[in-house]
Amino acid sequence: MMRLEFVRSQLSRAPSLGHSVVVIAILIAAASVLRWFFGMAADPVPFVTYFPAIVIVALLAGWRAGVASIFVSMAVVKLVFQQPQKAVIGDWQAMAMMGLFVLSCLMLVAIAQTLRVTVARLQTAHDRAEFLNRELLHRVRNSLAIVNSLAALTYQAEPGRFLPVFSKRMSALARGMDILSRHGGDQCDLRDTVETACEPFQQGNRIEITGPTGSVVGTSCVPLTLAIHELCTNAVKYGAFSVPEGKVRIAFGIDRAGHEATLVWQETDGPVVGRPDHKGLGSALLAHPNLGPAILSFEPDGLRCEMRLKLAGVKAD
Repeated sequence: MMRLEFVRSQLSRAPSLGHSVVVIAILIAAASVLRWFFGMAADPVPFVTYFPAIVIVALLAGWRAGVASIFVSMAVVKLVFQQPQKAVIGDWQAMAMMGLFVLSCLMLVAIAQTLRVTVARLQTAHDRAEFLNRELLHRVRNSLAIVNSLAALTYQAEPGRFLPVFSKRMSALARGMDILSRHGGDQCDLRDTVETACEPFQQGNRIEITGPTGSVVGTSCVPLTLAIHELCTNAVKYGAFSVPEGKVRIAFGIDRAGHEATLVWQETDGPVVGRPDHKGLGSALLAHPNLGPAILSFEPDGLRCEMRLKLAGVKAD
């Protein structure tokens, strides 16, 4: 297994000039020693020992080194094993042999380069698969931790209505996971995420969403979905959605550098709100570090919540 990994790493290694020179020198020298060992028996096929050397050079150091080794081999054969004083183009048969040698070696180099590219792509795919497996395991663990926390906090806050409340929160969590999966788990669209979280609570035009959108980093997508769901739930119970004329305005803002988005939740035309006596699950969700954490203001006109979210990219309004 270790030998296979070593060969794979050598084939996928990016060739450098120094590495290429060393590989050419070693393999051409080895081919020359073997050619000298065969002696006169190799004269009819003077390049016979250089074919495998050129293939290995191309595999280990790339096609450029492979092509260079072809001409180095020709020079060594001409200067060492043939008569140096003889003209290079003195014999058409010798020229034809050299031409066939060059053509054959070029095809071998092309095959070796194709093999190098294939091995490199397979290695990249293997590394990507391992990364995705680790990321999947990490996300599964995080999801289980979120479910466990939601179950415990829901039971503490509303033990008598645990099942329906917990079911709704699981639905919100599922929607957040669904949004995250649309972009490969790396990011989610700010407007799409907020609109999806608000959809079950939308009645007429009671929820207004304005401002430019952007791509939120993946670690903030699920906390954002759960936080918006809790704000909507709170608005139904105690805030703007508890009266017919109540409304919610959600405004997005992007900083000049495009690195951070601001989300402001503002309730209007609802009942007078006051600071709660105790902190429930909603407060715990809004305190998530990937939401800023959120800042709650219990203003006379209605609840105001401000979040700060890291962006992976900015889109037009």
